Amino acid sequence: MHKSNLDEAADLSLKVVSLSRPSSFSGKIEDVHGKHKEFSAHVRIIAASHFLPFSIAVSEETPTEPFQWKVSRRSGHTAMYAGIRSLSDNPNADCTHVGWIGNYKDLKGEEHSCDDLSHESRTNICKELEKYDAVPVFVDEATANGHYEGYSKQILWPLLHYMSWSDSNPMKSAWWDCYNQVSKTFATAISAIYKDGDIVWIHDYHLLLLPEMFRALNPKATIGLFLHSPFPSSELFRSLPNRKEILYGMLGSTSIGFQTYSYARHFLSSCTRVLGLESTPTGIDNMGNMVAIGVFPIGIDARQVQERRSLPAVQTKMKNLREMFANKRIIIGRDRLDEVAGIKQKLEAFEKFLEMYPEWQNNVVLIQVTQPGQTRQPKLEAKISELVTSINSNYGSLEFMPVMYHHTFLNTDEYMALLNIADLCLITVIRDGMNTGSLEYVVCQQDKHSPLLLSEFTGTAGSVSGAIQINPWDYQGVAQAIDTALRMGPDEKKVRYKEMYRHVMNHDAQYWASTVIQDLRATVLAGQSSSVTPKLDMALFVKGFKASKRRMIMLDYDGTLTPITNIPAQALPPAEMLEALRALCADPRNFVSVISGRDRAFLELHLGDIEGLALSGEHGSFIRYPGGEWINLLAEMDMSWKDEVLSIFEFYTERTVGATIEAKETSITWHFRNADPEYGEFQAKECMNHLENSVVSKRPVEILVGKKCLEVRPISVNKGEIVKRLMGANPKQWDFVVCAGDDKTDEDMFRSLRTIKRSVAGNTSGEEGLNAVSTSVGMGTNWSSMSMRLPPYYFTITVGPPDKRSAAAWHVSSSHDVVEALMLLAASNNNAE
Repeated sequence: MHKSNLDEAADLSLKVVSLSRPSSFSGKIEDVHGKHKEFSAHVRIIAASHFLPFSIAVSEETPTEPFQWKVSRRSGHTAMYAGIRSLSDNPNADCTHVGWIGNYKDLKGEEHSCDDLSHESRTNICKELEKYDAVPVFVDEATANGHYEGYSKQILWPLLHYMSWSDSNPMKSAWWDCYNQVSKTFATAISAIYKDGDIVWIHDYHLLLLPEMFRALNPKATIGLFLHSPFPSSELFRSLPNRKEILYGMLGSTSIGFQTYSYARHFLSSCTRVLGLESTPTGIDNMGNMVAIGVFPIGIDARQVQERRSLPAVQTKMKNLREMFANKRIIIGRDRLDEVAGIKQKLEAFEKFLEMYPEWQNNVVLIQVTQPGQTRQPKLEAKISELVTSINSNYGSLEFMPVMYHHTFLNTDEYMALLNIADLCLITVIRDGMNTGSLEYVVCQQDKHSPLLLSEFTGTAGSVSGAIQINPWDYQGVAQAIDTALRMGPDEKKVRYKEMYRHVMNHDAQYWASTVIQDLRATVLAGQSSSVTPKLDMALFVKGFKASKRRMIMLDYDGTLTPITNIPAQALPPAEMLEALRALCADPRNFVSVISGRDRAFLELHLGDIEGLALSGEHGSFIRYPGGEWINLLAEMDMSWKDEVLSIFEFYTERTVGATIEAKETSITWHFRNADPEYGEFQAKECMNHLENSVVSKRPVEILVGKKCLEVRPISVNKGEIVKRLMGANPKQWDFVVCAGDDKTDEDMFRSLRTIKRSVAGNTSGEEGLNAVSTSVGMGTNWSSMSMRLPPYYFTITVGPPDKRSAAAWHVSSSHDVVEALMLLAASNNNAE
């Protein structure tokens, strides 16, 4: 990082931090980090999290401003910070960390906002943190409070942990404004240091709007988002008033990582149900941009835990605890004082255990340590105190209390001592992202091999196979599990511990970070290597139009000239599109046609009054030339199959709420756009299997899978045949051809034109021209590179993302772009006149 312009940087309300990883580790566990693969090429990583892993305090050398500063490590989020730090260990990586510095401490240890610091004091903060390759983000106190204490803690955190946001605290509009503003601040901060090719890695629920905001500033950036918290089911998430903004904010990412598959599945379901986007188990199609979805369970810094547990201070505390609880079996628990921590359930189950197994009374102690939660919860505190008092009154004595309850922050040495001496670790959380305390317990149990009772609702449950999984709500089941664990023999303990230890050591924080980054790079490389359809070259498009004398223009309707709508009847032609079509049809050099899946009544109603426009309905079953009558191209075909198909469609319509049937003269369509997205897709597959077995195998028909619909039509009918008919026996007469469509039915048109282009090039360009066209056309979307820039001009255009598999030569993003292109042609046509 450059060290210049510090004074100017201090005036900005945002800064960036680079972290260097502490070296040296000595312990008795193997160096598993050495197994982590190095990146194959150099990469710059910008990691963004709400807080930096640093805090600052005024130095004793400067009691008055301008202050000098001392830097110390911030507590909390140890696994995340360890993973980010570890990236700097990789010789092919530079890691920079963006985050808020928070408040500073004065010489008395009192905290103050950085708002009132002088310019020089802020500059000195930058200089001091620069020694750690770090620069802070400055956020004013009011905005920071509304963002963190307001929207993040009062709204998002409860919701993501399956607690309705309205049950926690009424939302204030100012909180949402602050949440937006902080993300904008971070987006500007990262952009200030971002370079092409950098990877931006954003962390957790505090910055869910940041991916979209940063992409708006840097459209081609590689952006990863990792959510450390759970993600709730769509039924709960959709209660959030700002649900769409949050989801679209997240979908600005290249890839989104979750702790477990269930959280990823819930996110996919929310995108499908709330936003109406199409998804696969591994990604979301966000209006043409495929966002990858992955599962990456986080680990801990096992080296640091191993090193800390062996310190003399920890050994001393272990000795004191053993003397205090001599001849007692020790069960430990440490949780935040939140509803989701399951402390109430733990105490209820422990009381049930003492009731069911009286032989353990006076022989077992539960040491429960809690620390302040996300918000103050007086009712929960009172309930826990009541339970502790009840258990100690019923099962304790003057000499011994079965529950030792401490509501305080434990220092690290005390915590490590508890993990080392425990005979059992009891974790009963009812919802958690990834409980790293269980992983720390495993590292500390290398001598005793004590069992772990782990709630099945933790993110860790699916990874730590040696643990005994419990349902916190089943008090009797938990009580039985405690008894089983305390009676477990040494051989079983060792077998279970070996499984847990192997997982923790091989999937530590370093492994997690490197895996996420390598997966993100692989996603980007896969996108770069896939076939990409170039964006329509408007300059060439207009140039070819102006230079030509005979022009063929063929257009799909739904999704091409008008956007797709949930109700097909609402897809009405916009005024500007009608104006462009009329202008183009007025020129005798142009032959314009709309080739649609719509029936002829719809086309006649909305487009029939455009003089000079040719129409084709029901995917090529009917055609009407300019000034002529409709021609049924299937007049002689047997249509008795329609009754069979209709009965099958009616069967599935009755069982799929929101599904509808559209009966046309030569085809039948089953629409499920308004059905439940997931169930609709399932029913469509079932329906298609039914049709294939009952109808398609016996009749001359085929099933066409469209956008949220199934259509059954005669096998001889498709839009490609209409294209051949319109191009005529002498396609060389057309020196400018345009064909635009958006779905699978339109691929028939593109393939027909590709074949026609080959024949035209072979007849007019000699052997050299034929080779050029054959090479480019044969490679699918790449056929635009050479042949499309030479007359005759053939512009096949698909509506959708550039990586969409298509036989078209060009792409545009939306139907609006198609209409805009037609308006350009119409305008150039008028100018030429």
